[in-house]
Amino acid sequence: MAISDTLKALFELFWPTRCAACDGLVSKSPTTVCECCLDAIDKPHHVVVPRGADKAFAFFAYEGPASDLITRWKYHEDYSAQCALMGLVSNRIQEIKPLIAEHALLVPVPPHPNRLESRGFDPVWTFASVLAKGLQSIGCDAQLADNLIVRTRHTPHQAQLSYDERLKNLDGAFERRSEIPHAQIVIVDDVLTTGATISACIEQCFASASPDIHPILALAIAHPEMSPTGDAEAVV
Repeated sequence: MAISDTLKALFELFWPTRCAACDGLVSKSPTTVCECCLDAIDKPHHVVVPRGADKAFAFFAYEGPASDLITRWKYHEDYSAQCALMGLVSNRIQEIKPLIAEHALLVPVPPHPNRLESRGFDPVWTFASVLAKGLQSIGCDAQLADNLIVRTRHTPHQAQLSYDERLKNLDGAFERRSEIPHAQIVIVDDVLTTGATISACIEQCFASASPDIHPILALAIAHPEMSPTGDAEAVV
């Protein structure tokens, strides 16, 4: 056995790798997510297409280990959960290639500066950055456009709000800061629930966009299996 293998074995003996989702021991899994959790991460059966968007895609069903990883990362600043989740996204990047046009702009839903300051990081921006790099690695012209729109008004958390309440909460919350380039618009969020946030972005920032020149794709990490219904279409 090589010295490096011996050191690795000793390290694993005293500091075993823990699953980023459940804290269980990770043995044979190639990632920092245990095999049990990997097996429990599913794709959503249906994804809400936000009003104004042409298509929508979510990598995972927002339940079980996927939900745990997002919660640990987003609300507890768990870096191992972030790395695990973005690794899982990168492994599935080929799945979204057919949805990406010849030229695409990845537009992360922006947080208000107050929320960004209190949280200290922007998970949606990180996700969009990983997407851009992953798509570029497989030959797509996908650019991160993180300054195209801004959040101009702080809004309360929306977890317990209905679709209509979310739209009202988001009224006047976004603003476009420059002309729309000649490219597909890919609006990126972490969790796509009712579609209200992305619908508000489209209505407030891209209402003048031409569907032929600027087709809009909504893209998220996860989507709940039982999403509240709103002014959106559920598609397989």
